[in-house]
Amino acid sequence: MVRLEDELLTVAEAAALLKVTRHTIYRWITEGRLPAVRYSRRVLRLRREDLAELAQEKGETRVEQPESWAERLAPFMGIITKEEGELLRRIIMEDRRASIYDPD
Repeated sequence: MVRLEDELLTVAEAAALLKVTRHTIYRWITEGRLPAVRYSRRVLRLRREDLAELAQEKGETRVEQPESWAERLAPFMGIITKEEGELLRRIIMEDRRASIYDPD
């Protein structure tokens, strides 16, 4: 089951992270080796946790861990204030939550 705090990746992002082709990702999904979340006929997402488990099975020990929102915004510090950064993070998270329930 997908939770709001799960980081969901596109097939292209997952393929780049595991250094395989998109075709391989689709094949693993079809074979049942990699669970996927299908939002519609055209929208498919993969949980980062599932990719990490698959990477361990393949013998790769490392799948990059996501940076916190603060680490992602760090290069922009001084350009925006801490309050503006928090507002930006809140807007992004609200949009993400809304997109989970968006059928398109």
